[in-house]
Amino acid sequence: MSAFITLDRIACRTPDGRDLFSDLTLAFGREKTGVVGRNGAGKTTLIRLITGELAPADGAVRAAGRLGLLRQAVQPPLGASVADLMDLAEPLARLARIERGEGSDDDLAEADWTLPTRLDAALAEVGLAGLDPERPADSLSGGQVTRVQLAALLAGEPDVLLLDEPTNNLDAEAKALVAGVLRD
Repeated sequence: MSAFITLDRIACRTPDGRDLFSDLTLAFGREKTGVVGRNGAGKTTLIRLITGELAPADGAVRAAGRLGLLRQAVQPPLGASVADLMDLAEPLARLARIERGEGSDDDLAEADWTLPTRLDAALAEVGLAGLDPERPADSLSGGQVTRVQLAALLAGEPDVLLLDEPTNNLDAEAKALVAGVLRD
């Protein structure tokens, strides 16, 4: 099995020139891998290097396949729905237009017919079965926002999940759900 993510002798420095890490070489494949370190050690920075949000000071980063990222903390934008938070508002609206008989040729060509089923299954998997995609996102608790984002990742079926402190804002029951998702 080839690696999905390869870090080849990368280095990263803070704006004041302090090394966070240097000469780091890693490869991630299908296995579950956890990166553990104290606050400020560079874990989130490492994720940002992998996703291409940051460029390494030295070395190279290669990522193959589709990456799914669960950020550490997200504040829903004002007026956003759950579907907006999941970045699924347009694909769901496209399906709704088609169902109403108002879909365009482009809608028909781009429709993801399996999305509702995948979305329902993903929401159920994270303990949010039946959550209305039109619900205002700002009505969700911090833990629900995290679980909604995880459901969006699951529904999107990425090749690799990058989870930045996925149990932040979660109570014990929700932490157990996330652990189950990761185990599965």
